[in-house]
Amino acid sequence: MAEPSLVLDGSVLRLSGPVTLNTVAPLLSRGRRLLARLPEAGTLDLSGVTRVDSAGAAMLVEFWRQREHSGASLGFAAIPADLQPLLELYALEPVFRTAASD
Repeated sequence: MAEPSLVLDGSVLRLSGPVTLNTVAPLLSRGRRLLARLPEAGTLDLSGVTRVDSAGAAMLVEFWRQREHSGASLGFAAIPADLQPLLELYALEPVFRTAASD
């Protein structure tokens, strides 16, 4: 299994690899540091995500909440197909839709 990666590229955070219960802890720690370095309107690019589970979805919501709490925004690009059922199940579509349109 490939290791996950979270890299800051200007105003975009690029997330890749599996985002699951087994990988969320280090990604969450790194993400909190990198989110603080994003400009006011940042984007989280999910195009490299190979797998996501409910722990990964929770981490993405936490990233969004952290940005909202600081008065900034976080848009989501390239939402993976396997994340969509979790967004529907947990009624998170409005959060991701709003974030993507900011």
